[in-house]
Amino acid sequence: MDIRSDFSSVEMLLSRCIQYAAVFDENNCKHWLHLKNQEDFNRVYTLEWDSRTPLEDIYRDGRDLCVFMSSRLIQFNYPKLFPTLKKFVDSFENGWLFQLDTLTEVSQKAKDICAHLDNPPWAVVRMIDLYDDQIEMLNDVRQTIDGLRNSDIYKWESGEQQPSYSVLEYSRILDSIHSVGQMFERLPRTYSDKNEESLRDHILVTLQAVVSGVATGETFNKRGKTDILIRSGDRNEFIGECKFWSGKVNYLATITQLLSYLSWRDTNTAVIIFVRNRNFTAVLDQVDDYTAEHPNYLCTINAVNQTWHRFELRMNEDQSRIVNMSVMLYHLPQTD
Repeated sequence: MDIRSDFSSVEMLLSRCIQYAAVFDENNCKHWLHLKNQEDFNRVYTLEWDSRTPLEDIYRDGRDLCVFMSSRLIQFNYPKLFPTLKKFVDSFENGWLFQLDTLTEVSQKAKDICAHLDNPPWAVVRMIDLYDDQIEMLNDVRQTIDGLRNSDIYKWESGEQQPSYSVLEYSRILDSIHSVGQMFERLPRTYSDKNEESLRDHILVTLQAVVSGVATGETFNKRGKTDILIRSGDRNEFIGECKFWSGKVNYLATITQLLSYLSWRDTNTAVIIFVRNRNFTAVLDQVDDYTAEHPNYLCTINAVNQTWHRFELRMNEDQSRIVNMSVMLYHLPQTD
């Protein structure tokens, strides 16, 4: 699912909402109905009312939660429903995300009933496990919604401040690099024989024309010289590395190299990879798996497209600090 362009500055957090929605949808369509249709669930209706109600609550609340979350978590993409990010975030107030204690109590009551049954229905036991999994995921969803509430765009829509220049600029930088990479692919006779430095310089020329900061190549930052550094005032807006694809070991080494250049304030990065392999698809299929093997890997964010992958990594010297890293691949096979 594409994310509406006016929310591009919080695209990573909204991508998480999409992923959570998919899990809730699967639970609703696949698991809750399947468990309710198990024959031994009917044994619940033979119990005394005081024992029956907590077990029925597990099914009712668990499935209602799925139905709501699978729908609401993707509705930010519908301007008629939520014209602003603030309205989307505020729509969760006093809802499921703020009933975690109540949900936990419902789960515990059901567990207590099952503990006193000689042979609790298998379907109910599985429902309780699924219910607890959803409570845990609600905690993750609430953290994501809190992140959106603390975002610059939410604060701007609330009248507190202007949007963050840094976040908006990062998006513009990546879009510009992607446009140049696509140009390389469209003109193979012009660019396929170029070396890494020449290709990087073509990217720099474009960046110098479109970004507000100063774009430089082979610039020293912290522990080495990075291929692309964009600086605005006293801060770095972006740090990038350009490489030709040469397999897993060198790819992971490039990520390590990039992370070594980052100071605590440097969180917006990219690895730009030029692929000469004839089988470009095979390389694309390997990127996510290889990246997940890096010791700093945190999570994979929804890809922008097949050749533009996005990840979150931990910073070397502060494991709580998250680095945004795009991996952008462009096919430049040698011309005959």
